[in-house]
Amino acid sequence: MVKSAKRPGQKTEKDPFIFSQEYLLQNQADLVSSLCLIIMSGLLFKATRALSAKFCMVQHNTTNLTDPDEKAMYSIGRADNCMILFYALLFIAIHAVENEYFWEKIGRRLHLSKTRMSEFMDQGSTMPFMVAIVAGAGYVFIQEDIIYNLSSIWDHTPADEMPMLVKFYWILVIAFVVHQYPEMYFMRVKNEDMPDKIIGYTAYLIPILGAYLTGLVYPATIILVIHCATEVLKALSDVIESAGHGDQAQPLYRIWSVAFIVARNAIAALTVVTFFKLRSKSSDELSQFRFLACSAVLLILLGLQLYLGWKFVQTVLSWRHQAKEVALAQKKADNFWQQRKEANKEAKKARAEKRAAKAAVEKED
Repeated sequence: MVKSAKRPGQKTEKDPFIFSQEYLLQNQADLVSSLCLIIMSGLLFKATRALSAKFCMVQHNTTNLTDPDEKAMYSIGRADNCMILFYALLFIAIHAVENEYFWEKIGRRLHLSKTRMSEFMDQGSTMPFMVAIVAGAGYVFIQEDIIYNLSSIWDHTPADEMPMLVKFYWILVIAFVVHQYPEMYFMRVKNEDMPDKIIGYTAYLIPILGAYLTGLVYPATIILVIHCATEVLKALSDVIESAGHGDQAQPLYRIWSVAFIVARNAIAALTVVTFFKLRSKSSDELSQFRFLACSAVLLILLGLQLYLGWKFVQTVLSWRHQAKEVALAQKKADNFWQQRKEANKEAKKARAEKRAAKAAVEKED
């Protein structure tokens, strides 16, 4: 490419130094995708195939490979950490491409402020992942014939082994939550906003990891679907409001409020049912230690629903307080202008009377 000549006094933007902070932020998608390609290219060579497979493919197969009719089942293991790392890097690259070529361009066309742009991109870029989690769970349940017999999930809970699709789905979910931590750096999140986001991501990660490690993947998948479906409504409402269409976002906020309450109650009910289903199992089916571990995860999940419900009540009360303040300010403004209007009428009437009196005096003279 031929570079244009620099005019006298013209300023040019210098490329950032390699591996500087600005360089990493500007080229995050290229760097991370290149690293993923290097890992995947290892599958082409015999010497590195086994190592690359630990990052890209589901590991810890527990089935008899000599029996072609036996369904492949997988357990959890150390190699899952490699898969989580690889797919977390992949999510970082996807997130960066999505922001650069979709949400950022839309935000610029809408001429949003810096604050609104940050909220717009944050909620907008998260929404497709939430939709993918819901759609992926539906696909897995259909492929495993669970959707037609949901009561069968209790027969496989807690799961010592799981089909490849179920395990791969949960690896992707964990990787998505893990990638949110470095994503704060790439999204240039302010230091004062980081603690709240870290707490939020950790509140996701702990019960998800707990459900995966204890084998509560089947009921936890249903819980994920319920939760993420409501989060899609919330993210869509925030995106529309950030785009400057607050009136159109209000009906969605009302729908989300109802869905949020229903979701919290449904998740709490499913958590309690899961606890009693586990309690009804014999000691041969479920050891005491496993039961206590599952109970701890369910207790954390139930406590999280109570916390989210409490935060929701606080949010609704703050909305009502703000609405009352706005209504009071509007009423004061209306009263002010009404008084101003009446004062103007009285002033006009007084001036008219003064002119009439002056005209009468001049007529008498």
